[in-house]
Amino acid sequence: MSIFLVRHGETDYGKKHFTTGHIDIPLNETGKKEAQATANFLKGRNIVKIFASSLSRASETAQIIASELDLPVIEYDELMEHTSGKLDGVAIKVFLDKLKSVGDFNKMVLQSGGERWDVFTERIWNKFLEIVNENEEEGNILIVTHGGVTRTIFSEIFSSPFLKVLSQGNCCINVISYDKEKEDMFRVELVNYMYHLN
Repeated sequence: MSIFLVRHGETDYGKKHFTTGHIDIPLNETGKKEAQATANFLKGRNIVKIFASSLSRASETAQIIASELDLPVIEYDELMEHTSGKLDGVAIKVFLDKLKSVGDFNKMVLQSGGERWDVFTERIWNKFLEIVNENEEEGNILIVTHGGVTRTIFSEIFSSPFLKVLSQGNCCINVISYDKEKEDMFRVELVNYMYHLN
């Protein structure tokens, strides 16, 4: 079984270097073109099910891909990006300045009404495992979500916090193979692949 992990396409917030979190920003025109290019690349990959974050930038990306693959999209709130509460939707510089002044990420997030990173990690990893376990006999699957989500999945697979800063471009493709009979059930085969967008 192969698991295709795709980050959503470009948004105006991302282009202008604003945080997004749970703010529901749609794809811009570039993002739609990226999603279509991703759809074209994924045709013929034997994908049988598509899952997506319920935030529109991810669900819209998934719908564009789904239209090419002739599959429905199953959306989950549990696949939504991390939220920093009141710091969602601010300029990256404002976010980083705030982090520097507070000195601790979780403290800053909690002060802003956001989600502790360990709670976010548990939410993502549990949903990922649930999707994999429930569909392991079905064939290849696609999960369309967010940069923070894919980085968290990789971080859990490799038990390494350093992967939480792994680069994830808009509409990049990651591929993870899964075999429950092996000691290392997950094997990462492709990370941040973007050549299909050129």
